[in-house]
Amino acid sequence: MVKRILFTAPVSYHNRLREAISMSPVSFSPLFVPLIRTSVLPPDGAFLEFCRCLTSFDYIVCPSLTAVRALASSDLSRTNFEGRVVAIGRDQLSVTRLLGVEPVLRYAKPSMMGIVEALQLQSSPSAKHVAVLLPQFSGLPVPTTTITDFLSALRLMGVAVTPVYCYRTSTIDQERCANLADALCRGIVNAIAITSGGEAYVLSRILSLAAAQGQPVEVPIYSFGPYTTRCAQEVALDVAGTSPCHHSFTDYVEYLASVV
Repeated sequence: MVKRILFTAPVSYHNRLREAISMSPVSFSPLFVPLIRTSVLPPDGAFLEFCRCLTSFDYIVCPSLTAVRALASSDLSRTNFEGRVVAIGRDQLSVTRLLGVEPVLRYAKPSMMGIVEALQLQSSPSAKHVAVLLPQFSGLPVPTTTITDFLSALRLMGVAVTPVYCYRTSTIDQERCANLADALCRGIVNAIAITSGGEAYVLSRILSLAAAQGQPVEVPIYSFGPYTTRCAQEVALDVAGTSPCHHSFTDYVEYLASVV
């Protein structure tokens, strides 16, 4: 029997997951049901002000693909971005594609704290002025293990940090949560693959709905990496396994193929 894995990542990452699955010798069948949505916010006064003084920042950190897209929505000349934009993992490719420039700190480990470690290797990091493009969270808590810890680590180094809220991360509606809870109770999947703390939070709500109906879901949950696992544990999810290599979706897919 071919096993089915539920992938809960937002739509913006589905193509990369499909590509990783197509390139790996997997025997499972993927099911894509995003638990969170991300969208670029309409430009407001604060974002426009950031755009006006963009060249005053030493670095502009894009912690997600949607952050890169938000920066691209400014329609500024590529000369404004050259030598400034920092992105994580394969989002670096999107910096080149959408902004027309090469990302900096390419050697950083593909995580928020990897960026901190890379900045520590710079000369006089405390003299740096860094903008961080962040989401507004709707119906979700701010993930302490990623964003909050990242901002705190930068400030602890003495870096001047400017948060710029330019996109939104929100949960799926209650009706879709209830429908997915019913589907999971019917045993439609053999495993669940989560890639972020936001997904973990929504999944915990869905599993609570199923348990409240007297139909607890006993499906193993596998995490993309340690930060996602920590977020999942904070909302009392029982994580069956964490991918030991979390540099790309290819690593994650290969890990899932080995354990499911």
